[in-house]
Amino acid sequence: MSLNYQDLTLALQLYTVVLCVIGLFGNVNLIIATCRHKSLRTKMGCLIMISTIAHTICLVSELICVKLKLRFTQTHRDECFRSVIVYMFAVLFQSTLFLMMAIDLFLAVIMPIRHKLWRRGPYLFALCIPPMLFSCFALFIEEIYINHDDLLICTVTLAAPPAVRFWGTLITISTIFLAVSLIFVTAFKVHINERESARRILRHSNSITSNTKCSDSKLLKSLSTLMFVFVCSWSLSILLSHVSLYFTKNVAYEIQKYNILLSLPTFCQNFFVTGLRSPRYAKAYAEQLSFLPFVSQRVSQFRQNSSVKSAFV
Repeated sequence: MSLNYQDLTLALQLYTVVLCVIGLFGNVNLIIATCRHKSLRTKMGCLIMISTIAHTICLVSELICVKLKLRFTQTHRDECFRSVIVYMFAVLFQSTLFLMMAIDLFLAVIMPIRHKLWRRGPYLFALCIPPMLFSCFALFIEEIYINHDDLLICTVTLAAPPAVRFWGTLITISTIFLAVSLIFVTAFKVHINERESARRILRHSNSITSNTKCSDSKLLKSLSTLMFVFVCSWSLSILLSHVSLYFTKNVAYEIQKYNILLSLPTFCQNFFVTGLRSPRYAKAYAEQLSFLPFVSQRVSQFRQNSSVKSAFV
């Protein structure tokens, strides 16, 4: 039996709500963990927290869209724009912030001593200025070119006028390409540093250098995982939205309606990636979620193993 339109609508809304709830649970835990634990408040850790705050705004906005049924309601472009303007700002901000995170990791590897000496507050403020300016400028341009065209549905992508949407897609893809290129360059530099470190260890033991290179490698792997999910979900969503412009209106609207299936995982990834890739985050999450039965068992096992190891030291 084929699914009818109402079944598909209900399934899409249910998928959105479930993923938003899971994402909000993870995002809130990441933000609390970063605020509670000083070891997580590194420059990159704070950037991840800022990115998570933007993702949280996106998830809350998506739940509001589900409540108002914007994805299934006919409206006008200017009305749609006013309904999703906060959502749009957060989307633009988090997209550009990934480039800033890649730049931060690049600087940490290329000039590690200077990077450590830079004061965290002014440094983070400087990195957040470009995403903030880009988001405000994009919304200002959209406000200038906004029109009263009829829309069968309201989404963040459709709220922007077609001409602005084209240039927005081009800038977003260029930003992602630059971020990926920076990560590849950083990976190459880390690889060279690891080879040099291995040679030095053969000559004379240098635990500080070894720990620094290991830390750089872990940071690179974590950010690469974040970027991989970002490219696979958000970037494909942006490209699909752009491709929909070349189809008929009915087909384009259907693509836009179900495009959320691709973009939502981007807003939920930070908690799970950091928990899986970083022992520091995993330990912080385990302490916070110790009230859950399966988590408390893992924490007790971890403490027993730690006590056994310390007994033999």
